[in-house]
Amino acid sequence: FIVQAIASTIIMASMISLMTKTQLTSHVTLQSTFLLMMNSALLTKMGIAPFHFWFPEVMEGLDWMNCLLILTWQKIAPMILLMYNMNFNVFFTVVIMSSMVVSGMMGVNQMSIRKVLAYSSINHMSW
Repeated sequence: FIVQAIASTIIMASMISLMTKTQLTSHVTLQSTFLLMMNSALLTKMGIAPFHFWFPEVMEGLDWMNCLLILTWQKIAPMILLMYNMNFNVFFTVVIMSSMVVSGMMGVNQMSIRKVLAYSSINHMSW
């Protein structure tokens, strides 16, 4: 809950800052900084590596219905927002590559089905 609340706060703060700063000035560096903050918060909400540290542990403590919700419905809205402002740059390349590597390495050693599903979800978000 706390991770989700912090990520939502960062998203709101970066959106407000982005809207006020870009209307007053047209500095590209400010705009890219706020977009990076917002994209990082969206990736945290989706549980993608390297922002994934909370995700497998939360999955372990949930029942199966809540696992279904966190693996599917929770990721739809951040994915839509990422599609609107996704410039394929080095940041997204690093996130995608780290998601592939981390989920592949960490998912192999797991004995819990919920954690295997969590790392599988991280891996599938990199596609």
